[in-house]
Amino acid sequence: MRDDILEEVKNLLNLELNLYNTLRKMVSRELEAIILDGDMEKLLSILQEKQDVISQLQLLSDTWGDALPMLGLEELRGASGFWEKLSALFSEKRSAEFNQVLSKTRSAAEDLMNAEKTVQAELEKHVDHLRSRMLQVTRGRGAFINYAKLGGGYFDPGNQ
Repeated sequence: MRDDILEEVKNLLNLELNLYNTLRKMVSRELEAIILDGDMEKLLSILQEKQDVISQLQLLSDTWGDALPMLGLEELRGASGFWEKLSALFSEKRSAEFNQVLSKTRSAAEDLMNAEKTVQAELEKHVDHLRSRMLQVTRGRGAFINYAKLGGGYFDPGNQ
């Protein structure tokens, strides 16, 4: 097996770990926006940022799909026994390194899923308040747009 392909696989796993950790931080910010601030605009902004990271994860998934056939693996990623078969392709030393990164990635994914559940539960507790805040934000934006359309957002000192 070519070492460069195996190194790429290890790098893919490290990248996945980094993306999970990034998402985890964003989930913490979501929780803060919901519980501490009640800040709907902040929450929406974080959700948009999360979407960008989730898109990166999708691209990463596609890259995994391209790399696996080069390794001779026909199983789908995540299928029973998949990670063991992938790990067996590495030398003993590299297999230990790979398994360490895999363990961290699994742990990060599990932590992320638990944090997402916590945010979901908090959202459900605060849904009425958040709906009210979202309606205020929407109305505020609508009022500003109407104001700007009427010329309120423009001042020309030359036309007095």
